Amino acid sequence: MASLQLLLPLFLTLSAVSAAGESPPPPPLLPPSFVNAAETLASSGYTAMSLTLQLIAPTLPLPSNPITALTIFSPPNDAFSSAGQPSLAQLLLHFSPVSLSPESLLSLPFSSTIPSLSPSKHLTITSNQTQKISINNVGISDVPIFDDGFVIVYTIDDFFDLNFTLNLTNSTNTKPKSDFQCLKLETVSRFEDASGVLKSRGYSIVATFLELQLMGFLDHGGLSEDVMKWTVFAPVDEELVQFSGDFLSYFSLFTRHVVPCKVGWSDIEEMVNGTVVSNNVKGFSLEITKDENDEILMVNGVDIMFPDMYESEWLVIHGIRGVIALPENAEDQETESIEELPVEKVEAPDPESMEDFPAEKVEAPGRGEF
Repeated sequence: MASLQLLLPLFLTLSAVSAAGESPPPPPLLPPSFVNAAETLASSGYTAMSLTLQLIAPTLPLPSNPITALTIFSPPNDAFSSAGQPSLAQLLLHFSPVSLSPESLLSLPFSSTIPSLSPSKHLTITSNQTQKISINNVGISDVPIFDDGFVIVYTIDDFFDLNFTLNLTNSTNTKPKSDFQCLKLETVSRFEDASGVLKSRGYSIVATFLELQLMGFLDHGGLSEDVMKWTVFAPVDEELVQFSGDFLSYFSLFTRHVVPCKVGWSDIEEMVNGTVVSNNVKGFSLEITKDENDEILMVNGVDIMFPDMYESEWLVIHGIRGVIALPENAEDQETESIEELPVEKVEAPDPESMEDFPAEKVEAPGRGEF
């Protein structure tokens, strides 16, 4: 039933062409990844999605050609039968232009967003657990049924809701409590308010970086007047999803978006084109520039699209359109500087000659001495 529903628009088109006395156009050639994915879907019992892929694949609004990354979420045949013919916008919601391995999906925090091919729509991670994945409150298979390095296909329990919204107030964990009488540990994070704002506006991954790497156990007495001030340039979740699972790059990825001083939007607007702002990453700096029309301000070539998204006395966060790239020569320069260090051969002293020298008492420097 679902297969006939999906083929009906194509049959109507071909019939209209034949009635006009014209021969139907030949079917477009699909990339091998699409052909293999469609065959795998059909052989796995997902015939409806297999036909859907073959019909809409030539018109998918992919950002690159040939295909470099695509993740497909396939509902079962029963979902097509019960829901009828879904709209094109809803179908495109099941295609994401990024490569999402199981490890990447599991590493994404709750409420993270994933880009989709549906216009102005994204998917939302709704699982708190580290073993079972759910997106838009729909269960996802633990492993893909197809993965050729370019296209990944997961099976899902039902269609994604095109108008899904995440209710953060009801997303509480209801696990049973133990009988152990443990002391209550108050983990007060100075980034708690900022993290909440980021999560509510699609910057959940940066919010998690703040919580994990800069969280401190503070007393209820409040913050010290000498607390360090920070500026964070936060990319949206859609731009950071591609780095999920690459744990070795997390430190560099996060620290190059952080400046150890507070630089508000008014400060940035007053900066001369090409002003360099100090950064805490060795050999790396942030440069504030303007576009050709002097209208859009950028940091290292990335548009600042949400200035002063959050601001407190010691922290300001600006939303940016993409990820600040690490210069290609940064690692090479660091390697060269290490190789240029002279290596001196130090010979061990003769134990007999040391007897002529009295032992000296070496005192440790006092507090504040270097």
